[in-house]
Amino acid sequence: MGHSYGLGNLTVPLLAQGVPLVCGSAPLPHAIAADFARWRPTVFPGVPAMWRALAASDLKLPGLRLGISAGAPLPLEVARAFAARFGRQLRSFYGSSETGGIAYDRTGDAALTGKVGRAMRGVSLTMLGGGRLQVSSAAVLTHGNRRRIGKLGAWVMPDRVTVSARGGVALLGRRGTTVKIAGRRVNLAEVSDRLRRLPGVREAWAGASAGIDPVLGAVVATERSAAELRAALLADTAAWKIPKKLMVVAAFPVTARGKTDTRALQALTFSGPECRHPE
Repeated sequence: MGHSYGLGNLTVPLLAQGVPLVCGSAPLPHAIAADFARWRPTVFPGVPAMWRALAASDLKLPGLRLGISAGAPLPLEVARAFAARFGRQLRSFYGSSETGGIAYDRTGDAALTGKVGRAMRGVSLTMLGGGRLQVSSAAVLTHGNRRRIGKLGAWVMPDRVTVSARGGVALLGRRGTTVKIAGRRVNLAEVSDRLRRLPGVREAWAGASAGIDPVLGAVVATERSAAELRAALLADTAAWKIPKKLMVVAAFPVTARGKTDTRALQALTFSGPECRHPE
């Protein structure tokens, strides 16, 4: 409960309306199921890593009425697998420490199409160049922030997004860092986006090694082999945009807060063998 997701979705309802709160014993599938069996909570704000593990289990969540996913993008296949397994659609929530809540999936349909819902009440969204999103609301950080829309603070998100004609927000990944590889500029977000679009790929991350002669690398969560991925990329991707170090894993490592552990991915990519298959 020490970051904005837990503070806004758990602590504030407790303080403002007295909503009973169950503090889970551990963020593990069997522990979560045991807490549900004992306490019968009806609302469960979790992170994608939890939902993935629960969807792949044979456990039950008695009493669950509403499951909210935030903290990291909810993969489409996880949303679909959870709905099929538990008969309930997860609701995506998108926000940040600087802005508070931004968008929410009120029906659960957005998560099944790879979106995070529409703008929350009182939130104004403005699309800027390069897929950047500017957020304005009464919750946006104002201390030291000179960006304003009227009297409200405004904040430009580090994510790249699209907003449909009906206001649906879809996350495309972080705005990429451009690195120079062998004299050519490569956008890391573009590389990870291309990998993510390959059939059978659940998640992808791209990075570059340190030093004066950096190497392009990537980690992909998939059951496909690195050779299959390379062959697919060669069909339409420039050679210098294909990662030289291509690691294949069953699932991405996550931090204690359920977000992708990019430091672990960096170490895995540039401290191990050239490619690895799922265990």
